[in-house]
Amino acid sequence: MRLLITTLLTSALLIGCEAKTTEQPSATAAAPAVSIPDSTFMTKRPAEVTSLLEAKKNSKAGDSVVFLARVGGRVKPFMKKQAIFVVADPSLKSCELMADDDHCSVPWDYCCEDGDMLRNGMATICIRDADGRPIKVNAEGAGGLEAAKFVVIEGVVNDLNDEGLFVVDASAIWVGGKPTYKEPMKGSM
Repeated sequence: MRLLITTLLTSALLIGCEAKTTEQPSATAAAPAVSIPDSTFMTKRPAEVTSLLEAKKNSKAGDSVVFLARVGGRVKPFMKKQAIFVVADPSLKSCELMADDDHCSVPWDYCCEDGDMLRNGMATICIRDADGRPIKVNAEGAGGLEAAKFVVIEGVVNDLNDEGLFVVDASAIWVGGKPTYKEPMKGSM
């Protein structure tokens, strides 16, 4: 069955490259592209924000939060097929903030940071659709999101526990820049 489908799809692609048609595609031919709405991203950084650690310490499920963090905490901070990513508190030291040289190929994984500090200083950010499910698209690149950048997250705490879990459903995200060794808060304003 797979061979038949593959053969049909390959044939259709090859024929499609050769022939030009004037017919309009049907409305059901292709599903609309899934994306994160532009309205999710703020162009102006909120003035009143706390750190991720403070937000995490004082929150319970259902609370609204606004905090500053940086995308990272893992080698791959973005999920491939869902708008979910991890962030770390700005007080944690990523590798590019520990030295002026490139001594780490993946500075946003915080490999030199204490494991307990990292677990306590991380959060999982989820961007949901109108039905409450994670949007089925990688969030990397949306609104300028990328590893190591500062972000301000506005949202509602979905889940948390004493083992470090802190899941926030983001309603708005401001994306800043990346820090440097000489300017560790560069990009946070």
